[in-house]
Amino acid sequence: MTCSEFEARLQLYVDGELPLVETGAADAHAAECSRCAGRVHGERGFRRRQPREAAPPELRARIVDHVRRAERRAVLRPWLVAPALAAIAAILAVVLLLPALRETPSLVGELVDKHIAYAQVERPAELASTNPAEIEEWFRQRAGLGVLVPDYSPAGIRLVGARLTEARERKAAYLFYEKGRTLLSVFIVPASATDAIGPGARITFRGHEYTTREVKGYRAVSWTDGRVSFGLVSMLDYDALFECADRLRAQREHQTSL
Repeated sequence: MTCSEFEARLQLYVDGELPLVETGAADAHAAECSRCAGRVHGERGFRRRQPREAAPPELRARIVDHVRRAERRAVLRPWLVAPALAAIAAILAVVLLLPALRETPSLVGELVDKHIAYAQVERPAELASTNPAEIEEWFRQRAGLGVLVPDYSPAGIRLVGARLTEARERKAAYLFYEKGRTLLSVFIVPASATDAIGPGARITFRGHEYTTREVKGYRAVSWTDGRVSFGLVSMLDYDALFECADRLRAQREHQTSL
């Protein structure tokens, strides 16, 4: 994707309305082009500063119609003014609460969407490599990220590459593995106090708690250690995902103890 193509799709990209394949291409371009990444950041910042629409057009139209009819009745029958105002106030209260009632997309949901997008790309890795040390050094030089790349080869899961991505508007590491023709995505995201991994079943495996969730037909296992959030997404079964999560944790603990 070129800069001009990216700019033409910027609004749809920020709104999350691009097709999955184009989303993947836009993610890849934004990771490589600081100018376009700045456009994304600026557009998102601009939108956060704008007042949100509190209700869909159909509901707003019904509210306006209700208000106008109430005003007409109030002119003809003054004793209805108070009840009409009370009804309008109740409707407006519901409308104002709508943004708070909307579900904020979870971190896991965002990661699953990325997995789906890149699963449809023939060569999803920005750096194609089977060497964990090479990928770790690449993340260090490219984005200043200290990333541990786990070795899953004993389970027949091979490393195929990595890319720099974005999650929660922060740079994040995206590792690609394959078992046969099944893709395993491993995301490593710097954590924030405001992050919410999201709903799911809490499962304890070998003394550690994980959140499991199935989204759009894919299985996800996630956890956080307070500094970093981790997400594994695949169509592999949960047993395989738990083994991968446990191995990543063990390797991180070993690295920390050195």
